[in-house]
Amino acid sequence: MVVTALFGALAAHAAAPYRGRPIDAVLGELATTGEFQLIYTSAVVPSSARVAVEPTAGPALEVVAQVLAPLGLKLQRVEGRIYSVVPQAGPDHSRTTAATAAADPRDDAIADIVVTASRYSLASDVPQAHAFLSQQEVDALPRLAEDVLKAVHRLPGAASNGLAGLAHMRGGDTNETLVILDGLPLYEPFHLRMLQSPSSVLDERIVDGLDVFAGGFTAEYGDRMSAIIDARTLRPAADAYYELGLSLIHANALASHRFADGRGQWLTSFRRSNLDEVADIMESEIGESSYLDGFARVDFAWSPDTRGSLQTLLARDQAEITNPAGTEHATAEYSNAYVWGTLTHDWSARLATTAILSFTDVSAEREAAVDEPGKRTGAVDDMRDYDVLGLKVDASYATDRWLQRAGVDARKLEATYDYTGSVDFAPDYPYPGAGAQDISRALAPNPSGEHFAAYYTVRGRLTDALTAEVGLRWDEQTYGADADDQLGPRFNLAWRVDERTRLLASWGRYQQFEGIEELQVEDGVEDFSPAQSADHLILGLERDLTPEYSLRVEAYRKDYRDLRTRFESLYDPLSLAPELRWDRVAISPSSALAEGGELLLTRKPVDAWSGWFGYAWSRVTDAVDEGDVRRSWDQTHTVNLGVLWASGPWQATLAAQYHTGWPVTPIGLDASGNVQLGDRNAARYADYGSLDARVSYEWTLPRGTLTLHGELTNALDQRNPCCTDLEYSIIDGTPTLDRELRHWLPLVPSVGVLWKY
Repeated sequence: MVVTALFGALAAHAAAPYRGRPIDAVLGELATTGEFQLIYTSAVVPSSARVAVEPTAGPALEVVAQVLAPLGLKLQRVEGRIYSVVPQAGPDHSRTTAATAAADPRDDAIADIVVTASRYSLASDVPQAHAFLSQQEVDALPRLAEDVLKAVHRLPGAASNGLAGLAHMRGGDTNETLVILDGLPLYEPFHLRMLQSPSSVLDERIVDGLDVFAGGFTAEYGDRMSAIIDARTLRPAADAYYELGLSLIHANALASHRFADGRGQWLTSFRRSNLDEVADIMESEIGESSYLDGFARVDFAWSPDTRGSLQTLLARDQAEITNPAGTEHATAEYSNAYVWGTLTHDWSARLATTAILSFTDVSAEREAAVDEPGKRTGAVDDMRDYDVLGLKVDASYATDRWLQRAGVDARKLEATYDYTGSVDFAPDYPYPGAGAQDISRALAPNPSGEHFAAYYTVRGRLTDALTAEVGLRWDEQTYGADADDQLGPRFNLAWRVDERTRLLASWGRYQQFEGIEELQVEDGVEDFSPAQSADHLILGLERDLTPEYSLRVEAYRKDYRDLRTRFESLYDPLSLAPELRWDRVAISPSSALAEGGELLLTRKPVDAWSGWFGYAWSRVTDAVDEGDVRRSWDQTHTVNLGVLWASGPWQATLAAQYHTGWPVTPIGLDASGNVQLGDRNAARYADYGSLDARVSYEWTLPRGTLTLHGELTNALDQRNPCCTDLEYSIIDGTPTLDRELRHWLPLVPSVGVLWKY
């Protein structure tokens, strides 16, 4: 059983001797009255584990703690009567006992209280009130390109096309989401960016958990105005741990060792895509792509109070692609390098500080050409490189009822752009009456400057049931024509109505400055825009319906201001050279509004079955000269649901997604046979639907385990329209406009094997 939920009594306990018996069986014996709930995974408590030391008589929860301690495990209270089994972090945690775990809910550490609405925990072994999917559930989840960030697409407020690495969160553009890894912002966290960024640079095997904020995040987070994905890397409990994996998508390896009597640990991983080999086998005529990434980390504890780590994340990819029509061709090379060191010191039981020193280097080279004789010809040569040197210092001071946090962040940024592009449109292309155009651009800006930020936030337990957090964030950027600074107040409120019901409210102002790497030179822009902002208002209800079922309901409103101009293609978001298309348009809204309501019902994996059902109603519009216009990813209705089953070595998952078709601009012929464009985004494509499936089987080997999995993305081969190809012609004197739809992903199969030992 992948996840076991047990119930035990707090009354005095007397039983037969336990030493030498399987721990799983002993915990089963302690399940009686249901007065508390214990959750653990087979990865934490293996089925082969046996009781090493006979526990002394006492309350059942105390016996559980004694049984777990020799395995380096401890009890950690989640909330109320729910406890989880987790690895001990080190010698300083060995004093944790059932007595402290069984404390009254009012004794929650102030830092552990969730005050933020719209926070979801994914891929974690520690179940929490705001949890969505556990680590085992994410491992069992179908996910294109084996990308752990695809789990975020299952949230109710995510608008996804099934291919892109990032979803649109609650109406925001994808560039409004920030991805963080162990405290470091990742500027370009995806591979193959000219192909919709289908896979992140994070090997799923190194990710130990994700906290996703769909809105309402506190003042410690900045830079983006819609969502935060905060990822943590794996720290195996074993002294030595290895993984080897192979699938149609990737070949990967991971190794970890502890040293210096457990005070230090190193971990390294490497992953390479197999897409080029698959393309060769299939004799693909549209080209091939490949990528690789690597991660390494060294942790060391000089003392129980002083800990540090040094980490690096490297990624490189290349692609040579021709579109199916043979009219567009592009080659690209991308490289990312992140290096950062973290130092944490506990000055006392209440005061702690963390410092992160980092260096980031990202470069991209892209060449593209279009060739449609008699219609359009053009070429692009695009080279970019930027470096970021950063220092961030955070401090926290906690008492029983108050938590204060403050931080400063300073970055030195430099960027180099070298862009040339030109395109010639022939007369009467793409339809009669269209004039000839010759567009040429050559831009080579070299911006440099600093980004400074500071924040302060205070969280207080106002009563035993009511907790509030108030914060203020300040940002300033000095690159560009003028300095650009912002103030962002934040307020969060959490009210525990009873042991099963929580009400949350969030309001805040979130600014997003234009990153030094985001200058839109391909569309002729060479000056940075002022910072954008969005005001979030969120109201949420969380209710534990039963020990198995939890319900979350949220309503939100986002008011956007000071939006910068963005550029889109009306009919083909998959173009290899979007700036060379005739339907490229500039959108300059004065403001925007996103609003919606979401429901998420989850069933915890307390037996063989678990799953979720999510529904969202939403609307997002831009205020432009012609009125309120739906954004291109507006979807009125969204349904996400999944069913997971685990029994012994088997795991199986079905996950489905449905949403209203995305807007498209209508086009047709008028009574005179002339091409007529309707209002932008006034029509919709057909509704989107996808059913994904995954099944796996795990063998226990003399050394470790071997897991074989098979997966189908879009298992029913649903044809979800994404793009429109237009062809104007005159047949027997009659004007004709052919509209041919192209589609998002077809059925995509994958198989793989993973050896863990």
